[in-house]
Amino acid sequence: MEIRKVQITGGATFMVTLPKDWAEAQKLRAGDPLEIHRQPSGALIVQPHRPSKPSRGILELNGLSGIALKRAFISMYIAGYDIIEVQGERISSEQLQTIREVTRALLGLGVVDDTSQTIVVQNLTHSAELAPPKVLERIFSISHKMFGDALSALVEHNLGLARNVTARDEDIDQLFLMLSRQFRIALRDLLAEDQLGLSRLRLFEIHSVARQLERVADHAVKIARVTTSLKEKLPGKVAEALQRAGEPVAALLKETFEAFQERSAKRAACVMEKGAELEERLLPASRLLRDLEPHEAQFIGIAFDSVRRTKDYSINIAEMALNASVDLPV
Repeated sequence: MEIRKVQITGGATFMVTLPKDWAEAQKLRAGDPLEIHRQPSGALIVQPHRPSKPSRGILELNGLSGIALKRAFISMYIAGYDIIEVQGERISSEQLQTIREVTRALLGLGVVDDTSQTIVVQNLTHSAELAPPKVLERIFSISHKMFGDALSALVEHNLGLARNVTARDEDIDQLFLMLSRQFRIALRDLLAEDQLGLSRLRLFEIHSVARQLERVADHAVKIARVTTSLKEKLPGKVAEALQRAGEPVAALLKETFEAFQERSAKRAACVMEKGAELEERLLPASRLLRDLEPHEAQFIGIAFDSVRRTKDYSINIAEMALNASVDLPV
């Protein structure tokens, strides 16, 4: 850190000199324009004014294929590159198919060029609908519906509804990866706050809540798979106990998300109290499994555990809402 004194010239103009080594490193000359970005904290970010251009990353195949290639590509996407160029001595049809599949699975990307040695994928979407708060709302809407539908599918033994829940998990993954990309860009680029329209702290909070909701969606899928694994409907008492436990958890999840959106400490504290009450309701429900066949009890036990986990994730979000409700020191 350097401390430099402010000078006043002409009685009204405030001036401060720039570090010489920094100016030389930036290759600044007399008359070159500088960008000055004001931050909510009161800080100023100063940088040379240069035409913006899309960031470009190179992914060398080096024998990568299948899951390893998919993961490497997703890492480049989350890193924030606008253009990802996949290069290899000769790209196989299998590698090309993998790139096309992962591109379709990620929001905003499209293959703009491909040859026997390169595949160029570019981010084509810059929509306000992909702003982090909007993405979070969409993640909540889908995950909450998945959880409710998964419970209904299990109670009614509705195999079609269960498969629909499983299919929607891809939508959650798409949206969460988009948020992870935006979070990574914000951590790297101090000016991302201007582009995204919210602070890095708020983006961190949004990403943290989205992680909990993504886990809720995973447990909804677990419940759905229990449905497809069972040959017949649940015994009446077990189905009733699952509904009595699951429906309040779904309501709790909705309430905790609203508490986070409103930054309401009062509603968040209420969620945490209700969560403790629901835990007491889940314990006797689980005891009903003792009267079932071991194979059946094992599957249904997974469903009860997923309901409990969803309750825990709701409490986690409530804790984040409490943290977000506190004004930061200045």
